[in-house]
Amino acid sequence: MSDKDIVEKYDRQLKARIIAVDFDNTITLPCPYPYTGELNKTAKKYLDKLHNKGYRLVLWSARIEKDYEEAYNLCVNEFGMPYIEKDTNDLVHGVSGKLIASFYIDDLAHPGKLNWRKLYKYITKNI
Repeated sequence: MSDKDIVEKYDRQLKARIIAVDFDNTITLPCPYPYTGELNKTAKKYLDKLHNKGYRLVLWSARIEKDYEEAYNLCVNEFGMPYIEKDTNDLVHGVSGKLIASFYIDDLAHPGKLNWRKLYKYITKNI
C-alpha cells in the first residue's frame, strides 16, 4: 500500500466517525481484571443512541486474543450490542498500533466517573 493510499484510508476512517470504546470499567461496571464486570446500563443507553445516530463503535481494549474475543462476544450476545465492531486490521492504526478514531471513551482517559450524558452531548455536537 502506497503512502497516498494510507493517507486516503486514514482520512476515510476519520470521516466515518469511529468511536473507540473501552471494555473494562467503561462498557462494564468496575471489576478486577481478568474478571468481567456487569453491563453498565448507562453506557449501553448512550452507546445505543450513538449507534442510532450513525456513529461506528469499535471495541477498543487492552484485552488480547481469547480475552478480547470473550469481551466482544459478551457485548454482542449478552449485552445486546450487535452493532459493536471488532478492532481489526482492516481499520487504520497509528505507528503505536493504536486504532485511529474520532474519539476514545475509556475510564482511564476521563478522570473520575464517566459522565455518559456529557460525553454523548460532546460527541454529537463536535464529531
